[in-house]
Amino acid sequence: MLILHAYSPSNSGDGLLVDLAIDLVRRVSPNATYLVVASDAAGFDDPRYLQWTSPLPLPRALRRVAMALTGVLGPTRGIRRAAAEADLIVAVGGAYLRGGGAVESFKSWGAHHGQVRLAARHGAKSVYLPQSIGPYGASYGRRTRELLSRMRRVYVRDDRTASDLSELPNIDRVPDMAILEWARNDRQPLDGELGRPVFVARNLGEPRRYYELLAEVRDSGAFDWAVQATGSSNNDAPVTARYGGPDAPLLSTVLATRSPRIVVSTRLHGSLSSLIAGYPTIHLSYERKGYSAFADLGIPDFAISARDATVEQIDALMQRIIDDPEAYWAAIDAKRTEISAAERRIEADAAAVLAAGSR
Repeated sequence: MLILHAYSPSNSGDGLLVDLAIDLVRRVSPNATYLVVASDAAGFDDPRYLQWTSPLPLPRALRRVAMALTGVLGPTRGIRRAAAEADLIVAVGGAYLRGGGAVESFKSWGAHHGQVRLAARHGAKSVYLPQSIGPYGASYGRRTRELLSRMRRVYVRDDRTASDLSELPNIDRVPDMAILEWARNDRQPLDGELGRPVFVARNLGEPRRYYELLAEVRDSGAFDWAVQATGSSNNDAPVTARYGGPDAPLLSTVLATRSPRIVVSTRLHGSLSSLIAGYPTIHLSYERKGYSAFADLGIPDFAISARDATVEQIDALMQRIIDDPEAYWAAIDAKRTEISAAERRIEADAAAVLAAGSR
């Protein structure tokens, strides 16, 4: 089997989505072997991870240039062979298929467009796990939609993507992979009195008053801070150090303590990782994916605009959780059956591809 569109383990949200794609593959075929195509394969330190690159033998310092060339030259012969020989091709979930502006389009082209083309070439055995796709300019959008239409299935995780791609016959709207993971494992909320809340920041484009909020959070003295992502282009450590100090731990370290706290996260997968670990969370959303995720979870009130939020709003939401934690968790638990049904559809699709290949 082949897994496409992995990024880097330095961003724990992206790393989680890679892990969940691998878990899916193992569930539908426990004895299967797999390879993973990644933008930063060396970061995973695993021979099963293949670097997404062009056939030209460029040095690692020119890794991004080599990836961009795949848009013209295609990938290496080894990756093309892996795709041809795979019984199933699965694309990691996420929000990497972008194209709204020149910079975003170039990044998507270099790191991901060639992988979409590769999957489309073997479309009958290609399943894209829950995505947020677009927006796109006219020509890039037409080409991307045409390629996506060749896949067996493209699962999407937000309402706008579902609407934008509604003309494609193979689109299915489901929750984010991390939400499916929460429902599948039936993890329960942590017991005990809630400690100091934890704040997870990130840099934002078009921030409006977001950085004023970070200053207010800092000045309140009421929050601890944690870092979700440390990747080269998704590094939350500098902005966290600026407002929360240089010693903020990784969020994964905080969650591993199993000490109940409310996590207020600007990173969507900071919030979803917290839920998986049993921590109540509030998401400061900066994209459509966050609002759709919290609607899928049955708690839409707990996703608010990162660009317009105030400490008073956050305090009010935290107080709702403190006053009635049972209501918070009951609302999420009420969605479990619906979420689990979505995961079964994905597993059935993957299993059908394997069954067709074995005949």
